[in-house]
Amino acid sequence: MGDFLQYVELNSFLHRLDPRTKFVFFIIMSVLTSFVKSGVALLFLFLVFLAIWLIGRIGKYMLVLANKVKVLLLFIFLLWLVLGAFTINEGPTIYRAAFTIFSNHYVFSLDWFDFYKGAVYALRIFLMISAFYTVILTTNFSQIILGLQSWRVPYAVAFGVGLVFQIIPMIVQEFATIMEAQKSRGLEVDKCSAFAKMKNYVIISLPLLFRVLSKGHAISLAMHYYKLNFKVKRTSYKMIKATYSDALFASVTVIATVLTIILQINYYIQI
Repeated sequence: MGDFLQYVELNSFLHRLDPRTKFVFFIIMSVLTSFVKSGVALLFLFLVFLAIWLIGRIGKYMLVLANKVKVLLLFIFLLWLVLGAFTINEGPTIYRAAFTIFSNHYVFSLDWFDFYKGAVYALRIFLMISAFYTVILTTNFSQIILGLQSWRVPYAVAFGVGLVFQIIPMIVQEFATIMEAQKSRGLEVDKCSAFAKMKNYVIISLPLLFRVLSKGHAISLAMHYYKLNFKVKRTSYKMIKATYSDALFASVTVIATVLTIILQINYYIQI
């Protein structure tokens, strides 16, 4: 469970899918969650993701992921709550007061719509992250490269994309390690004000930068020592082939996408 951000070897429906199918799923969901802003549509999409995770037997890993990014999601929620506090929205109001500072009049308005906006943006970010890790957890490094090569993508580009899918989880894992180390030294990140939280994240980002540079240097040295040559033609022992399961998963993805767009059109509230 400690390596929840990396490939988990299981014999599940998701793991047996063609890597190209999962890569297309990731692209579609990334684009979809980037423009969908309807709470109803996002909630439907979350239920689709939940069904996929349960069928793919990675639900417990996604719970761990949710626990790891809860601080980020809470920060996004509170940020939109603060930004909306000085905007008057239609609908039920929780608290509203007018005040004057240096002859300038302001209105503090905390509305239920502000909570809706914060929840929508937090859910959008979580679904974006989840789409990425759904692929990471069920597709190993070689499968990603093999799938891209089958689309006539040059090996150097395919290797680079596969490496990105490996490096990002490593960076997040390094970030979690540094966070735990700083907490053990008394640096509070969770239970503090928003300003203090931002300042502490800046403090954490400096050692993270050096760790990432060190990881990048180690990877470069490994590629040099093993004399990685992208011009050499490579073959693979394992062949990938789309099956009925891929057609079924692709159909579900298309149907879920269409329904999400319909819900977005019918239930979108300007935010």
